[in-house]
Parts: sequence; structure tokens; C-alpha cells
Amino acid sequence: MKKILITGAEGFVAGYLYEELKKNYEIEGCYFIKKDLAYKTYFLDATESASVDKIVKDGGYDCIFHLAGQSSAKVAKNNYYDTYKINILGALNFADAIVRESAKTRLIFISTSDVYGTPKYLPIDEKHPLSPLNAYSDSKRMAEEILKKYTEKNLNLVIARSFNHTGRNQTVNFFIPSIIEQVRKAKNGDTIQTGSLSLLRDFSDVRDIVSAYKLLIEIESGVYNISSEKGTSLKEIVEYIIKKSKKTLNIEKNPDLVRKGEPKEFYGSSVLLKRKTGWKRKHDLFETIDWMMKDE
Repeated sequence: MKKILITGAEGFVAGYLYEELKKNYEIEGCYFIKKDLAYKTYFLDATESASVDKIVKDGGYDCIFHLAGQSSAKVAKNNYYDTYKINILGALNFADAIVRESAKTRLIFISTSDVYGTPKYLPIDEKHPLSPLNAYSDSKRMAEEILKKYTEKNLNLVIARSFNHTGRNQTVNFFIPSIIEQVRKAKNGDTIQTGSLSLLRDFSDVRDIVSAYKLLIEIESGVYNISSEKGTSLKEIVEYIIKKSKKTLNIEKNPDLVRKGEPKEFYGSSVLLKRKTGWKRKHDLFETIDWMMKDE
């Protein structure tokens, strides 16, 4: 049975990834913020090279999913230093440790579709030029470039550029959970705050995303988009959540929630991934929202 390490084990996606992998693989995890988990985990500061060296050398992993890092553009806006430090240095340390200590290990780096920036064409495929618009996506682009350099030293690398994904337990730093939380707390006649709702964005269910991640363990090295392949109106999402709540609420655009330079439409192509693996999404976005709102 192959042995797999999940970094950022305390995070939103990692829990779903563990559930997806546990029947077929021996799983271990590492965390920075302590959390009780259902499998063997270790504390790890991924910015400490000696600690990363040790866990890679001692672990004997066949594959490492590197999810650890700062994952919010909203947080990055107010904390450039930690965003660049964590996202770049963490990736660098794992690449360097794998090359020196355990050449057999595949590194699956979880990047982001945000590295593409403003679309030059739609849907966005893996050949689209990279032009990140914020510190978070720029840190991911820089990490990608460093990791690609390490393939010259035989790093077995897969880069996953995931488009937006959501599900239960995602923090309110992200769009859909923030709207659900506001609506949950609101009383009839209250007003909820949003950014621009005229945008179209690509959203998937986190359970579909991790099903794709599982397929990356055996796929040939390279870069792969994971997307719903369509844009959904943010206005439609907000109105749906309010309708499901059965409340009468007002919507107010808050300038502080509007990101400058945001593209009006942004959605990707997963043709390459589907061609290589046969991956298919199982969950419709609005079914996902129903699941997230259940018992709220």
C-alpha cells in the first residue's frame, strides 16, 4: 500500500482529501495549528528546512500532497510577508528535501487558478499565460516556478491549478461561506454585505476536487486544471441562498469587499485532466449549497 503525506492537515480541503484516500492508501499528515484528526499526524513548520528534511527522510512517502500555506487572497491583502514566506518557502523546502532525501516521492503541489489573472480567452486552459493579480496568487506563481526548476533535478512533480471550490467547514474568508453565514445570522429585513455581484466565477464541490486530487497520484507529471468548466453568476448564488433561507433580506454592495481589477468572467477547462484520467464531477453547485446550508 502506498504511503501518502498530506501537509496542512488541519485545513478545509485536507479533511476531505483524507476521506477520499484512506481506503486505498496509508495516510499521514502534518499540521501547523493543532487539531485532533482521525489519523497519524505531526507538527510541522514547513518554513523550517531541517524539519521538512526530517519528515521527508523518515517518512518514506510515495506521494506528498502539499496543501499547507496561506490560501486566502483576502488575508494576503493585509499580510504580504507571511503569504510569500509560507507559500514559497514551504514549497521550496519540500522540493529540496525530496530531491536530496527521497527521489522516489511524487510532490503534488496544490496551486490555484488565480495564477492566470485576467483571462485572455475562455475557458482558461493550462497553456494560458500567468499574470497574477494579488499577493496570494503571485506567491503561488513563484512557488510553481521554483518547483519547475527542481524538475531539472528529477523532482517528480504534479501541479494542480484548482478553480474555486467550496463545501462544509470552509471559512468565511471565502465567498459562499461568507454569504451563508451572513444569511444565517440575519433577521427579516436585515441587509447583507457583498462585493460586486456582476461577476461570473467557476465553482466546484470540494468532494469533486479531492476526487481529482486522488487521480493525480498516478497521472503523468505536469500541470492540470481542476474546474467546473462554467461560470456561475455571484448574484444568482446570493439570491439562491437568500431564497433557501426563506427570509426577506436586502443586498448592499460594500466597496471594501470589491477587488480592484477583477475580471468579469473567469472559468477554466479541465479537458486535459478528463482526457488523462476520465475524471467527472458528481455535484451540481446548487446541490452543494443545499448541503452546506443543511442544519444551519
